[in-house]
Amino acid sequence: MSKLLYNLFYYKTLVTSFVAPVSSADKALQLFATPTYPKKDPEWEIEFEKEVPHNVLNIPYKEHIEAMNERMKDKSTPFEITLVPNFPETFSCLEYLPDPNVPKREETIICIHGWGGKSLNFFKFIKKYQSEGFRVLAPDFPLHGLTGGTETGCHIFGHTLNALIRYLNSPVYLIAHSLGNVAFCVNYAISSEHERNLIKRYIGIACPDEFQFIMRRFMDMIGLSNRAWEPFVEVNDKLHSIKITEVSESKIIENFKIPILIIHDENDKELPYDVCKVIGDHLYYKHYKVGSEDAEEKPSFYTSKGLGHRRILRDDNIVDLTAEFFSNKIYPC
Repeated sequence: MSKLLYNLFYYKTLVTSFVAPVSSADKALQLFATPTYPKKDPEWEIEFEKEVPHNVLNIPYKEHIEAMNERMKDKSTPFEITLVPNFPETFSCLEYLPDPNVPKREETIICIHGWGGKSLNFFKFIKKYQSEGFRVLAPDFPLHGLTGGTETGCHIFGHTLNALIRYLNSPVYLIAHSLGNVAFCVNYAISSEHERNLIKRYIGIACPDEFQFIMRRFMDMIGLSNRAWEPFVEVNDKLHSIKITEVSESKIIENFKIPILIIHDENDKELPYDVCKVIGDHLYYKHYKVGSEDAEEKPSFYTSKGLGHRRILRDDNIVDLTAEFFSNKIYPC
């Protein structure tokens, strides 16, 4: 979009949303809930898909829908579920088996992609984890990658993660990028205690803190006036089936007394570092040691430099840091 067309769209939205905030909030939600995808798949992801053996699992939502209807009725979840979203029959999940030449790990690693992303965004991580003996699952959320559907959003991401954890019913390690970290939060909001206890470690890369920040940033980008804020909150809470505007990464991680590693880049322009670094203050364990109680302390909130929001997923040092965190005995402190 040219600068002229953008300015015309911006100021038209600004005026319209001031005059008609409710209808403007509805239209804004349609844009907000529509993913933007890369113009073409990166060559390195295409090559990885061709060269690395994997299975495609098609996991049904049926059992998940039944569980959510039951939880909505008995109000048994940390956040009240107000609506069960529209799901396709199944979601696709790429399965990468552990290297047969190394001891097999008990835990399964789940790679959680972000908005407009897909499972193969974690291509650099997957081979490393296989070499450490892990089975790796990389789901494609609805309207992303191989999975179809009619509706998507961080609520759908979180529901799908919850469905996958229940499907496995065994210990998992989670690694998420960008909006995938909101899926971690939504999973907490709708999960049972048993499902929460299956999460043994969690790595969050480029985490947003409050979902409201993403909404505010979107409003500023399209020119939605402040008069439309309350209607925009209402339609978001209705769509996301929980009070999504109350979701905060920093508050939710306080409920997990497990090894957690948060990684954020100082040069992240999509989720600014200064806004997100508050998450580190809410970690139950601020440091950890690898392999021994006598080892050097490492920060549970790791700051990288010069990688931005997306290249951070292709950096060898970040891959190695996460593999070390998952594959060794960790002493939180």
